[in-house]
Amino acid sequence: MNTKFFTGAGDAGESRFGQKRMAKDDELFDALGALDAVNALTGWCLVEARRAKEATPRIAEIVTYVRELQEMIFVAQAEVASVGLDMGSSQKITTEKIERLEEIIKNADSEVHAIDKFVVPGESELEARLDITRVRVRDAERALVCFSRIRALPADLLRFVNRLSSVYFALARFSNALIGAKEKNPSYK
Repeated sequence: MNTKFFTGAGDAGESRFGQKRMAKDDELFDALGALDAVNALTGWCLVEARRAKEATPRIAEIVTYVRELQEMIFVAQAEVASVGLDMGSSQKITTEKIERLEEIIKNADSEVHAIDKFVVPGESELEARLDITRVRVRDAERALVCFSRIRALPADLLRFVNRLSSVYFALARFSNALIGAKEKNPSYK
């Protein structure tokens, strides 16, 4: 076996993380697992964006944005892990990364009409995937807020994850606009 996928050391509910043994239900694992889920879903969005780009070349913009988001999420995971393990890390969410998220939001928003009602997800495959990811970002944000009550997280990291859900919403709307899918609002019937 080239890669060691299991050791059995965690079978009793603890894992080695760095030099520490920690319970698998530790808030650090919740925070990291939530970010990992967001990154995995972001990869799922990327696959569909690449496919949709064949029919709608401007979707390439979304492909570029999604790859950027993946890299930023890895940085966020590294920073959370370094806080949880009392280790220094050169990987940090900076004000520049937050400003980049805001720039992506503004770019996407400039391509869509203003809304004053909720939008029903599901008008296109890419939009639906981006919306599912947005929901999981909110879960990650809650996990990071819970973890920050135990171990102080940098304010920029919390600002980042808050902006991140807005990015996915903006990209979902942008994808529908590019594809030509008409947004629907709930009827509340």
